[in-house]
Amino acid sequence: MRVTIVAANSGEFDSRLRRTALALAEDGHTVAIVAFAGHNLPAEEALPGPVTVRRVPLDLRLTSAFRPLPDVVRRGLARVFGFDPEATQLPAGRPNGPDLLRAPFRRLVEIVAHLRRVGPWRDAILRAEPYTEVFHAKALIALPVVRSAARWTRTRFVYDVADLHVEAARLARMPRLVRQIVGAREGRWIRDAAGLTAVSEAVADEVARRYRVPVPTILLNTPPAWRPEARLGSLDDGRLRAATGLPKKRALILYQGGLSVDRGLEELVAALDEPALAERELAVVLLGYGRLLDLFRQIAAGKPDRLVVLDAVPPGDLLAFTAGATIGYVGQPGRTLNQRLNLANKLFEYAMAGVPVVVDLGTEHCRLVRQEDLGRCADVSDPTSVAAAIAGLLDAPTRERTRLRTHVRNVALHRYAWERTRDGLVNLYRELARDQRR
Repeated sequence: MRVTIVAANSGEFDSRLRRTALALAEDGHTVAIVAFAGHNLPAEEALPGPVTVRRVPLDLRLTSAFRPLPDVVRRGLARVFGFDPEATQLPAGRPNGPDLLRAPFRRLVEIVAHLRRVGPWRDAILRAEPYTEVFHAKALIALPVVRSAARWTRTRFVYDVADLHVEAARLARMPRLVRQIVGAREGRWIRDAAGLTAVSEAVADEVARRYRVPVPTILLNTPPAWRPEARLGSLDDGRLRAATGLPKKRALILYQGGLSVDRGLEELVAALDEPALAERELAVVLLGYGRLLDLFRQIAAGKPDRLVVLDAVPPGDLLAFTAGATIGYVGQPGRTLNQRLNLANKLFEYAMAGVPVVVDLGTEHCRLVRQEDLGRCADVSDPTSVAAAIAGLLDAPTRERTRLRTHVRNVALHRYAWERTRDGLVNLYRELARDQRR
């Protein structure tokens, strides 16, 4: 079939959608990813498989909520509500003082901007890929878009539940009535899908219970088997160490991925000053992108040799950088239902690189880490607990640390490589193809 995967981003770092596209292309489908145009990114890009990435221009500014008002009026309203007229997302951090009064209105503007974007976004997708037979998306903001595109073209769509969005991030903190309205709409959209996949068994069960749909196919966030022939010691080619400029004796505690709120990043940085870590030869390395990137760069300026912030690297280089870490930090404190139930890319990426992890107590991450002996659980909301978990891994005898890294790597290769977890996705699309032939 001709499959169009709709990315709610530039598609540059979305490893889950890229893996999905390549798996479907390898199984014989013609696959394209339609993503947002981005600065210095090509309008069209060829991935192995073959898969085509097409980037379409779209007005992503929050001020698009105020269409069709003149631009000067939109800019004035943005300043009244306290955000940059060119902003595509709300300011980072929690509001305080007088800004508390404007925060709910800003969030309303954000929701309206997403709703107003559905039509133009759909039209851009259909211009880019007019002969699609199945649309595919994983973000809540893309769900009404692919549903509308499928209805417009009398085709079908598949929804990948990578997050319980109503129970995640800013939506989880919005008034109950708003969440109920969004959840009800999401339920109607989901029930129209020709197929569903989910990021973990716990998320799949919750989706089936909440929206009264068949249990989605499980599609874990696992990377492909990476250098399966290589010995553990040869995985680290020194890239991460070279990028940090830190001496070899200094342990590297790595967080890689999106730098945003509710990831436990503030607590990880604070753990550096806890007694368990304060005098140790170690540094925290933040490798990623996102709204908190500049904030952590400012903090790093005051913590030389203890905190290093690096720009995100291309997906093809990520595991090589990850292999240079001493410990991988997943973070993601279980403050929302979504954080408690999902399983993040980085957990499996650390494991594939042979890096033991620190994860939050009371989450699916912790259940899996304990089940497979991949590292330690801690209360990620408490810097003291984070520091104790890191210190516990560092204090193990050298022989035990080597054994753990080897074990973690073997678990990833033999149980959680993408080649072993993608079958559900491939079989779902094979069934859709059989339905189409009938």
